Amino acid sequence: MNTIHHLKTLLLPLSLIVFIGCQQDDNFDIPTELGNEENEQLQLLFEDIDNGNKSMITIAQLKDYYVYRRVHTFTSGLVVKGYVVSSDRTGNFYKEIYLQDAPENPTAAIHLILDQTKSFNRFNLGRELYISLKGLSLGEARRGNGIISLGGVVNNEDNVVEALRPLDIAAHVFRSKTTTDITPLTVQFSEINKRHIGLFVAVDNVRFAAEEQGKPFVDPRDYYDTQRTMEACEGTTVTQFLLETSAFALYKDLPLPSGTGTIRGIVSKTFNGSDFVLTLNNATDAMLTGTSCGG
Repeated sequence: MNTIHHLKTLLLPLSLIVFIGCQQDDNFDIPTELGNEENEQLQLLFEDIDNGNKSMITIAQLKDYYVYRRVHTFTSGLVVKGYVVSSDRTGNFYKEIYLQDAPENPTAAIHLILDQTKSFNRFNLGRELYISLKGLSLGEARRGNGIISLGGVVNNEDNVVEALRPLDIAAHVFRSKTTTDITPLTVQFSEINKRHIGLFVAVDNVRFAAEEQGKPFVDPRDYYDTQRTMEACEGTTVTQFLLETSAFALYKDLPLPSGTGTIRGIVSKTFNGSDFVLTLNNATDAMLTGTSCGG
C-alpha cells in the first residue's frame, strides 16, 4: 500500500508538468517582437543585401525562374520579400503558406511549402517575410497542378519540390517585426487566371448555388476536401466558381450561408490542377448576409 501511495505521489507532479506543458504548446500568442538571435539573423541578411553579397528580387521575378514541369535550384544569393496572406489557424491550409508582394494592390504571389504545422503562430497573417533563396528550389509540389511552389529538397523521380525541413526554415525564412493589414484585391470570378494564384482576393455579389445552400462546408463523405459551387452576379451575367474546403477545417460542419455578399479568400487550384478554387482562411470570410446581388 505504501509503495502504491508513493507511486501516486510521484506521478501527480509529473502529470501536472505534462498537463501544463500541453497547455503551453497550445498557447499561440502572436509575438510582436523578435528574439535576439532572430534579430541578428535578419540584420545580417540586410547587411548582405547592402554590401552586395545578396540581391533582392520581386516575387514576379522569382516566378520567372520557373520552367514548365522542371525544378530550378537557386545557387545565387537572391532574396525575396513577401507578406503572409494564408493561415492554418482553422486547419484549412496544411504545411503551406501563400505570400504576396504587397499588403495592398498585389501583383504576384508565391506558394511556400514547409514541413511545419500550426505555422500561424510564427508566420501570422500580414507578417513580412524575407526568404534567402540560395539552396532552395522552385517548381510544382504536385506534378501538373499548375501552382508554382518554393521548397527545399527536390524529388528527382517525380521532378517536383518537397517541403522545407524545420532546420531549412530557420536558415532561409526570416520574419521582420512588421505585421500589416492585408487589403484583399477586388476581382470578379470571370477575371481570375493563373496570375491570381496565391493572392488574397475579394469577390462581391456572391451567393452559393441554390442546391448548395444549407449544406455543410465539407461533405461528410469526403476524406480530404469538398468543392462547393458559388455564383456571382456580374452585370446581367451569373458566373460560377468553386470554393474548396479541407476536411480538416475546424468549421467543416458549419452550414453554408444562404445570403449574398462579399467573399474573401486565396486563389488556388484543385489537387490535380484542373480548376481554379477559392480557399478561405476562416468561415467568417464568407459572411453572406444580403438578400440579393448587391445586397
